[in-house]
Amino acid sequence: MRLEDIADITQGITLSRIRVKENMETEERTVYSFETESKIQVPKDIEKTDQNIPIITDDIILFNITSYNAKKATEKDIGKIVPSNYVIIRVKDKNVNTDYLAWHMDQSESFKRELNKLKQGSTVLSVSINEFRKMNIKLPKLSLQEKIGRINDLNRRREELFLERQKLIEKLLMTINEEEMQNG
Repeated sequence: MRLEDIADITQGITLSRIRVKENMETEERTVYSFETESKIQVPKDIEKTDQNIPIITDDIILFNITSYNAKKATEKDIGKIVPSNYVIIRVKDKNVNTDYLAWHMDQSESFKRELNKLKQGSTVLSVSINEFRKMNIKLPKLSLQEKIGRINDLNRRREELFLERQKLIEKLLMTINEEEMQNG
């Protein structure tokens, strides 16, 4: 089956194409990124504009077309603007688990082989969204998808908690050091 058969696939927006007219009420929104996020001014009521500005909603997968990484959007991502180097994947087939599909697109060797067939460009290889939609994808039974998806989600959460723990330990060490320096 093709990816477009199981999901609606759209591309993020080129940020310079977001138009803010005079006297238009605006707000600052975060631009989504796997790496460093930035901010941009956008119309406050995006839905009422004539622009199609993609915003992260619940239960979508974001695929970076230049790094070829995929991640399921988290609660922290909801409301962020999706830039043009990301493809937005909304699963529409009830027999496809979103957590599994995100894992499959990010980790599966068979998916990477299919992607390699599509890469274009001389300096920076990227994937055309139309070719991406037509990618062939083979998925296991839903029960196995749910198990792998759940394990992947738990592993992602474990990694987040580990990083949070590391930051807390660093803060604790700094606090202990500062107190010791003050009390001598």
